[in-house]
Amino acid sequence: MSYIVVLLFSLGVCVVHCGRHTLQYDISLVSSYSHSVPHYTITAYIDGLQYGRYDSATRRGQVLIPSMVIPSRSTHLKHMLLQIEFAQKQEVAEKQKMESLMGFLNKTHGNGEFHVFQRKFACELHKDGTISGYDEIAFDGKELMTFDRERVVHVPVTQEALAMTQLWNRNYDYAKINKLYMENDCIENMKMYLLYVSTDLERKVLPKVKVSSSESDSGADLHCSVYGFYPRDVEVKWIKNGRDEIHSEEAAQILPNPDGTYQIRVSVGVTPEGGANYSCHIDHSSLENPMVVPFVSNRRSISQIKIPIMAAFFLIFLALGMLTRMRRNKGSESSQESLSSEEENPEPFA
Repeated sequence: MSYIVVLLFSLGVCVVHCGRHTLQYDISLVSSYSHSVPHYTITAYIDGLQYGRYDSATRRGQVLIPSMVIPSRSTHLKHMLLQIEFAQKQEVAEKQKMESLMGFLNKTHGNGEFHVFQRKFACELHKDGTISGYDEIAFDGKELMTFDRERVVHVPVTQEALAMTQLWNRNYDYAKINKLYMENDCIENMKMYLLYVSTDLERKVLPKVKVSSSESDSGADLHCSVYGFYPRDVEVKWIKNGRDEIHSEEAAQILPNPDGTYQIRVSVGVTPEGGANYSCHIDHSSLENPMVVPFVSNRRSISQIKIPIMAAFFLIFLALGMLTRMRRNKGSESSQESLSSEEENPEPFA
């Protein structure tokens, strides 16, 4: 049985498109079932566009792009049913491999813990007709092994995966199956899908941008949030004084939105400098020219804040002083009136 989990959601006339194209499958398997997270999922992308999905909760394939929904015909229906059946059988095989992997890593299911097996498989067709691809396997968010297409072997990324890859390369045909699928079926399927998604791939949506800041130990962090753009590829960077690029210490990830667009946030740390200005630069295929969004701080300088505060306190003290003086004057006048009254009407001696 093939180790590669693949869902083919449509059939069509094979056409050759110019440029570089990628067909990718993201596979995820969770060791303990949760109703909020499907136990086993496959998400399919072509040139970064999510077009199909399968999960063990529904045990069905789902087409996510209307242009790939082909009118019901016997050949297409038969193909779809075969692919669903294949995915269901492959789910069992993937679980067996995950159990084997957990044994090598001394992992268990106890104490309510769960573990996640992830895989990213893709084939790539370049403009000159050459073929490449990749196959990456991770466990609990840590990459374990990759696939070397030239040597037709799995290569460990960490020492703990060494024994597992040796076993796979020695006793199983996983690597050979990967190479055959990557260079043949995967490429042909890609050409089929391109026929139906070409319009979607040419769609362009302008990005929306919001800049903000937050306090940090060394000064301030500037954030440039770019969202609602399509296609996926975008370049976002911070520029100081219109010429100096500020490199971010954290890697920014492009994330998908529910509506098929994408989002990214790029943050950089800066220290207070008099006269320095900052701007976020965005370059995207939907833009005729790169977009420049300046950062405008809402904070005023300390001296600007101190002056009105001191003035306010001065006015308050002045008003309190005048009020106290008025009360004293009033009290003095009352005392004098009382003394005058006593002098005019003295009480008789007993």
